[in-house]
Amino acid sequence: MEYIEDWVERALSCFTRERDKQTQPGSANSNEHDPDFIFKIDDEKLKEQFERLVILHPENVHKYIEFLKNLSSVYPKEIDSNHLTQLRELVIALRTQSHSFLDSFLAEDGLSLLLCLLSSSYRTSFALTDPFVLFFLYAFRALLNSPNGRAAVLADGNALVNICRAIDSNDSKCKIAAVEILSGLCFVPEEGHQHVLKAVTEASPLIGERTRFQHLAQDLHAMSVNLKLLPKHSNSFSSPTERETDRVRTAILGLFNALLRTGPAETCIIFRSHLRFELLMLGVAVANEHIREGNVSPQLEDHLDLFDMMRKEDEITLQGLTPADSGSSSPIHFETAVGMAEALNTRLQNSMAMPHFVSLLQHLFIVPCDERHVPLWRLFDLIVQHLTLQTTVNGMTDVHRPIVNEIDMNEILARLQTHLEYEEVKKSLDAAEEELEKERTRVVELENRLADALDGRGSDSGRSSISSDRSSSPAISTVSASILPPVCPPIAPAPPPPPAIATLGRKPENKEAVRKVPQPKGPLKTLNWTKIPMDKVKGTVWDGIEDEKLYKQLDLSEIEQVFAASSSHSDEAESVLGTISRRNKETSVTVIDPRRFQNCTIMLSKLKMSHREIYHALISMDEKGKIPKDMIEQMLKFLPTTEEIALINDAVMKNGGSPACLALADRYLFEVAHIPRFEQRLRCLHLIRTFRDRVDALIPHIQAVTKASSAVSSNKRLRQYLALVLAIGNYLNYGKRNGNAYGFDVQSLNRLVDVKQSQKSDRNLLHYVIQLIEKKWPDLTKLKRDLASVFDAARFNRAEVLTEMRSLEQAIQIVRNELEKKEIPQEASLTDESRREKEKDRLSTVAKHFVSTATVDYGNLEKLMAEMNTKYCECTRQLCVDATSPPEELFVPLSKFLTSFSEYHQQLWVENEAEEQVKRQTIARTYFAKKNRRRDKERDFEQLISALQSGDIFKEELCRLRTSFRVPKKA
Repeated sequence: MEYIEDWVERALSCFTRERDKQTQPGSANSNEHDPDFIFKIDDEKLKEQFERLVILHPENVHKYIEFLKNLSSVYPKEIDSNHLTQLRELVIALRTQSHSFLDSFLAEDGLSLLLCLLSSSYRTSFALTDPFVLFFLYAFRALLNSPNGRAAVLADGNALVNICRAIDSNDSKCKIAAVEILSGLCFVPEEGHQHVLKAVTEASPLIGERTRFQHLAQDLHAMSVNLKLLPKHSNSFSSPTERETDRVRTAILGLFNALLRTGPAETCIIFRSHLRFELLMLGVAVANEHIREGNVSPQLEDHLDLFDMMRKEDEITLQGLTPADSGSSSPIHFETAVGMAEALNTRLQNSMAMPHFVSLLQHLFIVPCDERHVPLWRLFDLIVQHLTLQTTVNGMTDVHRPIVNEIDMNEILARLQTHLEYEEVKKSLDAAEEELEKERTRVVELENRLADALDGRGSDSGRSSISSDRSSSPAISTVSASILPPVCPPIAPAPPPPPAIATLGRKPENKEAVRKVPQPKGPLKTLNWTKIPMDKVKGTVWDGIEDEKLYKQLDLSEIEQVFAASSSHSDEAESVLGTISRRNKETSVTVIDPRRFQNCTIMLSKLKMSHREIYHALISMDEKGKIPKDMIEQMLKFLPTTEEIALINDAVMKNGGSPACLALADRYLFEVAHIPRFEQRLRCLHLIRTFRDRVDALIPHIQAVTKASSAVSSNKRLRQYLALVLAIGNYLNYGKRNGNAYGFDVQSLNRLVDVKQSQKSDRNLLHYVIQLIEKKWPDLTKLKRDLASVFDAARFNRAEVLTEMRSLEQAIQIVRNELEKKEIPQEASLTDESRREKEKDRLSTVAKHFVSTATVDYGNLEKLMAEMNTKYCECTRQLCVDATSPPEELFVPLSKFLTSFSEYHQQLWVENEAEEQVKRQTIARTYFAKKNRRRDKERDFEQLISALQSGDIFKEELCRLRTSFRVPKKA
């Protein structure tokens, strides 16, 4: 193996092979403190050292424990070369002895001694202690080969923190050893990832970092041979070579990739994005670009590719797209404030969260940005991180000291949701109560009027004359209809029919007995119940009820005070004729159909313009755009008829000749009837106001067909895909009626899903074609991106477009005809007042301008249509489709095929991702599986680190990503 930390394994497993490096005479003693000295001794001396350290000496844990205790007492002031030699022997023993030796070492508190020594080294000069720190780290790494050793290291909270502190070491070997230990521990199931993140976070302030990962990101920026950014001591031992610089970068990127592909980050894109955003803020992406400009090893290049492609894949997923759609949409710049603000604005545009986002930006804008308020911005950042992770990652947070008191997001969200629901329910309740009160008032008024009308029929002998006049003058029912709302709510059962003609004018013979009810002192409110006749009470619950005795127990004065009728209520004793005459004075007159009256009133309430404003707007052809376009269309539904005009004029004449007596809808029809050629004017106004919108609505459909026709005709990927399907189809149809084909129609692309696979019934020919494309022609997966315009073209309808174009041409002709009629000279017959009114009339001016501009717009539309037909004919010729067929017959099947292609590709991508995740988990578990041979057990953690640094553990993941993404290569 090529890495320096594997020198022990080389000494143990390869001591019989010849070394590539030749030992120089006299160099053994001079390099005694060099960790690489074992590579410089000859085979005979190596065998002698091996027998002395391993074979001749039995396992003696107490000796090493005593050595560590002795070293703790003299370290770091009174150390010599003998101490370093004995420490080297301890590392070899931990790497080679049995598990019982490691268990005894742990039982004798060896881990605590090593941890104490490592912690003490950080309080001294690194120039003196670097060799010892390196072997301390090697000792910890050797312990991690054992399951019990890993458990003990992870259980001790300070162990990983002290290992993380070695990241700040001047010695590149110490840095590499520490980073590789952390990388390997990320793959430990259950809690490895969590312990590593926690240790890195806690060690950050101890090594002087502003934020965690800061020193690692700075090391990536080092482009020269000297890797260390801040030279603390300039000695030959701490100066890294070019190879070591490459190894440091490989180890650091290996740690970043391990953090992003293990633990919660492996399955949760939110948590993974949180970690990546933290690294991007430290400039890791820029550092990667600088590293690519130099000479990098294949292992480092693999880690760079993996980091960049995982980032691109996650960013596409966050946008709600698939890798196949990535090229057809603009990417989000996650590293710039402008890019993120634009993306959030687009994402929240039609969301209820948009006002809160705007409010958040507004309040952030007023926060000062000077140095004094930087901690406040930091607090905002930490709070948002804390709340985001706790909300989206099942309560798991990874923010260093975000808030003193932990926030329960579930409780906060529950309270917010309850508050919002309360506000909505309260609004609904208030509206319902208001509507209920209105309905009650309407019901009371209606019943009172019906009762008054019926009482009047039975008491007034002259009622027949009133009924005979209904055909000529507004009757009671007509007046009531003008007062009451057009649509009445459900009311109590209808009153009994009027008495027969023989009994009309006489009191009924069977008179009910008068109840002994006290007479109130004043008018009270009415309880609108439905009475049960006396002859139906017998034998019911009401028979025998002594309600009259209860009046002695009731406080009648309180009832009179609480339910006193207001002065606005009419006295029930008032005569019917007096009531009717009073209501007639307060009521407007309406003569049009009640339903038409109702709909017209609703239209005018939405228009919110007075009759005079409507008149002037129509005379001026609404040049200021006061009347909305949709309301013009509604006004066309309420054109006054000849009969309605006659009735309205009669009603005005009978009421003194003033239109003020008319109801709202009748007054509107009266006013617009005096506008010259009102119907034609309104229709012209509607055509003028909607013409531009109708043209603009047609242009995108026509351009979509033009664009799609060009894309389909010239797309090379589509031709390659058609060739592939033709080859496979001819092979399947060999010797059959459909075999030996030279081509196929577009509809046949959608029949690939009908060919089921023999081995998997849920798979079809399209699945197989996509898998084949992924393996051999990955560039064809961009087919949907190239033909994105086909989806818009599939919504094109030739018949509707041609009908709309004919309608537009007719609209121009209608306005032109009206303009010609308007320009007929009539000056001789006009009075001065009529001449002034004509000068205010803008119909001619507006119509002339419309005809000139609309003719040009329609000509441009015809040109676009001609260009579309040309492109479409070329496309149909390429695909052997009938040129006379409408475009939808070509593009609908194509869009359906592209949709199926994208869905199946996404399905296979998800399945492959799940398989890759299972494989990664299996590989990680394999390195820690119990085996029968002791040597395999000892090498598990070493193999994991080796696979991580070489990139083998991400090999299949990297191959999958490279089929979908491309990374920039140096020129």
